Amino acid sequence: MNSEVEKIQVFNTLTGKKEDFVPVSGKTVKIYACGPTVYDSSHLGHARKEIVWDTVQRYLRFVGYDVIYVRNITDVDDKIINRAKERGIGPDKLAREYTFAFWEDMHALNVQAPDFEPRATEFIAQMISFVEGLIAAGHAYQAGGDVYFDVASFDDYGKLGKKNLDELLVGAREQVVAQEELQKLKKNAVDFALWKSADKDELGWQSPWGYGRPGWHLECSTMVKHILGETIDIHSGGEDLVFPHHENEIAQSEALHKHPLARYWLHNGFIQVSQEKMAKSLGNFKTIKDLLKEFEPDAIRLFVLQTHYRNPIDFSPESLAAVKSGLQRLVRAAHLNDGLEQKGTAGKDILAAAEKFKAEFRQAMNNDFNTAIAISHLYQIADQISALKDKESAARQVLIDVLLEHAAVLGLTLLDNRKNLKDEQKEKLVGILLDMRQKAKADKDFERADAIRKQLTDIGIAVMDTAQGATWETI
Repeated sequence: MNSEVEKIQVFNTLTGKKEDFVPVSGKTVKIYACGPTVYDSSHLGHARKEIVWDTVQRYLRFVGYDVIYVRNITDVDDKIINRAKERGIGPDKLAREYTFAFWEDMHALNVQAPDFEPRATEFIAQMISFVEGLIAAGHAYQAGGDVYFDVASFDDYGKLGKKNLDELLVGAREQVVAQEELQKLKKNAVDFALWKSADKDELGWQSPWGYGRPGWHLECSTMVKHILGETIDIHSGGEDLVFPHHENEIAQSEALHKHPLARYWLHNGFIQVSQEKMAKSLGNFKTIKDLLKEFEPDAIRLFVLQTHYRNPIDFSPESLAAVKSGLQRLVRAAHLNDGLEQKGTAGKDILAAAEKFKAEFRQAMNNDFNTAIAISHLYQIADQISALKDKESAARQVLIDVLLEHAAVLGLTLLDNRKNLKDEQKEKLVGILLDMRQKAKADKDFERADAIRKQLTDIGIAVMDTAQGATWETI
């Protein structure tokens, strides 16, 4: 990596402006991204978050940084416990089920596995120790079997979300008890739970304050400390996490350690449906699994990345379908040389075009990871590839290699699936052939009817005639 060339700027939520990206430790970049709470299937909004931060870590590696990328899994939470009760199973079993489903979705979307993926239930002892440190430092207090962070003890509270104490409300994920009861326990209405008491028949752990479980915000601060250290380079997540989650992480960590938790705070925008945030609570979401039945993984990634990560995306089935033509434009260019003998040579103009593209791609990504502009450059080089003739296939290959290399930085495989049929298309094609066979039989053209049946048998499809008509199954 040439540090004089790679001057990356990022928009820091903490300062509200773009800043030069300068890691704490030279070429090493430590990133922590808030992962899923595993109580239900992941939807397109979750996919956006994972695709965006996957792309950021890919690009940083591409330009030469040594990246340590951590994404947590919240596997103990009130939502998990309540959903498990609804289904009549243990919360640990429910969490495992949806953790596996999340991994499957991420693999399908070509989201790379993080370097570390800690689960909350693996860090209970460390979280208890973290809370003990905050109590000892005067930043937390016990109230019955609960422990709360004393917000008034931390002068900088509200600096990330640009709020002051008079404006603040209790975090959305506090324990589910009446506000009147909470007021009896808390010094201040905005104090948030570090440890929450639990009934003995609920999921929990023994602690110095009794049986209970950790507050949601605590796990991330603890994981950052024990995996990456007390100060990291980038902390990322969706913009809905700015307050209270990331605000509370800052308060916990910086109250205990007396120095910044993260140098740069990066947040992606929402995916919206009719200008409302896509969310499970609103029932307006499309699961990743449902989308993958209709769209290629590359199409979903392209849909997400064609908008700058900080801007909202308006979703509709039509808007996602519109991406298909752009994807085919890239795929067609990437495979123009398939099966062709290399002819001609790559002249200076082609080499210059390749270098120009590389510089423009990096310029876009160095400007706060502007994937929208980077993708426009992919289209431009794809058009250059398509304009070259077969007799210039050697020159074309130079540009194809550059296209594939930089598409991969965005997690795009550009696999040629143009002739891959979906199950419903296959079924309809067999249906068309059976209709043709039935018509041949009606016309007493039994030779043609038998030929169609044999051809289907040869490709592993058995045809059976019944009183209700012909049916089929695979052999």
